[in-house]
Amino acid sequence: MGRTAKRFLKIYSILLLAYPREFRREYGSEMVLLLLDCQREARTTSARRRLWLRTLFDLVRTAPREHLNKLREENKLMRKLHTDLVAIGGCVLLIVGALLLLNYGRSHQVPSILLFGHVLDAVAFKGIVGNLIVFLLIKLTRYRPLRIALWTFLIVTFVPALALTLIAGADPSINASKVVIAYVVSFFFWYGLHWLWSNKLKTSETA
Repeated sequence: MGRTAKRFLKIYSILLLAYPREFRREYGSEMVLLLLDCQREARTTSARRRLWLRTLFDLVRTAPREHLNKLREENKLMRKLHTDLVAIGGCVLLIVGALLLLNYGRSHQVPSILLFGHVLDAVAFKGIVGNLIVFLLIKLTRYRPLRIALWTFLIVTFVPALALTLIAGADPSINASKVVIAYVVSFFFWYGLHWLWSNKLKTSETA
C-alpha cells in the first residue's frame, strides 16, 4: 500500500468514528475496502477530489440516520423490557393474591372463599406453570404469543384435570366435577387475560 493510500485510509478511519460503534463493527471493514478500491481506480486528482466529496456527502447523510436508527432500536428494546416486566409483575400479583385469598379462607373458614377454593387453586397452579411455559416459548420460538397461550393453557388445563379426575375415582374426598369446573374457569381466566393483553399491545403499536 502506497503512502497516499495509507494517508487516505487513516483519514477515512477517523471519519468512520462518526458512525455508531455497532455499525462500524459490522460494516466498517467493508466500507474501508470498498473505498480503497475506489481510490485505486481514481487515477487523476480531480477523480480523487470527487471521491472525497462523495464520501463526505455520504458520511453527512448516513451517519445521523444510523444514530437515529440506533436510538429507535434502544427505545424499542426498553419498551419491550418494560412490557415484559409489567406482564410478569401482573401475573405474580394475581397468583400471590389467589394464594393469599385461599389461605385466608381456609384459616378463617370463610364459606364464600372456600366455595371457590378449587378455582383459586387452579388459578394459582396454572398461573405459575402456564405463564412460565408461555414466557419461555415466546422468547425461544417465533410463534404468535396468543396462539402459544391458547395451546399452553389448554394442555395445562387438560392434563392436570384428567389426572385429578382419575385420582378422584380412588379418593372419594376429591370432587371430580368441581376440579374440572375449576380448571375450565381458570383456563378462561388466564387465556382471557392474555387475549386482552395481546389486543392492548396491538392497539399501542398502531397508535
